[in-house]
Amino acid sequence: MRTVLTLFLGMMLTACLRSVDELSVDALPIDRVTKPNVVCFISPQDTVLTAKIAMSEPQIVSSFTESLVVKDAVVLLSDSSRSIQLVYDDKLMYYRAVPQGRFTIRPGGTYRLTVSMSGNRSVTAEATVPQAVPIDRVSVDSTVTRNSANAALTTYTTTLYWTSPGTGRNGSNYYRGWAEIDQQIVERETGLPVSRRTSEPSFFVERETGQAGALRLMTGQHTLLTGPTTGTQTQRIRAGLLTTDENYYRYHTSLREQFVNQQQNFANPTVLYSNIAGGYGLFAAYNGSYITVEPVNQRSSK
Repeated sequence: MRTVLTLFLGMMLTACLRSVDELSVDALPIDRVTKPNVVCFISPQDTVLTAKIAMSEPQIVSSFTESLVVKDAVVLLSDSSRSIQLVYDDKLMYYRAVPQGRFTIRPGGTYRLTVSMSGNRSVTAEATVPQAVPIDRVSVDSTVTRNSANAALTTYTTTLYWTSPGTGRNGSNYYRGWAEIDQQIVERETGLPVSRRTSEPSFFVERETGQAGALRLMTGQHTLLTGPTTGTQTQRIRAGLLTTDENYYRYHTSLREQFVNQQQNFANPTVLYSNIAGGYGLFAAYNGSYITVEPVNQRSSK
């Protein structure tokens, strides 16, 4: 599950930073300043440490296309006493290291990412790993609407519940939900299985300023379209509550604002948040707590 989550987040960020055109670093005008573009997440649940590095420049949207990927950087992840080097994998097109206990990502620890490149160019960033917050419970509700052919469009709402640990001196906690829902499509009359679906609800990031002990919740949604003679059975939910650092929260907040503003003709453009000193991108930390629920009771309204 950790691998799936890492890949999902990596693909999401890659899509957000994709360029419309294929660009070559050599073809960029020499009077324009290019900067490294870095994306790296760390978590105590990591079994593989990864980072993506490419070149970008202010007038052109950042890209992780192969022509701009940096392949010869020295990438170090360190804390106050240890460090580990991430090595470029030509097949995967990103830097990686398998710590195997040699470099544990610890809750409360502050980590520094350093990327050194040719020409004495380097970029750095820091992130502090938050404490995990356990999930109290998870529920799934559904609303069904039918079209003229009696096919059903079902909107599922997954809700995560937890007890606030309090914000203390930090002033805020930051969260994002994650879930993977296994569902089976069956014939209504016979109950025979037709197909299986695995869905991941969409969750936004949220900021919490509540007091310790307060009940908190977060919702995510996904939809399924099924035929007039079939129904859906939810068989298992794997859910996670990600406690994130402020870097993660600010990046995804700016990403959402950018998407919303693109739909409005007169809105000011939103600049994506970056915490990479000397470059662009994101180095962020999160800590997840996970539960598995099976079977899941659902409440439906039609």
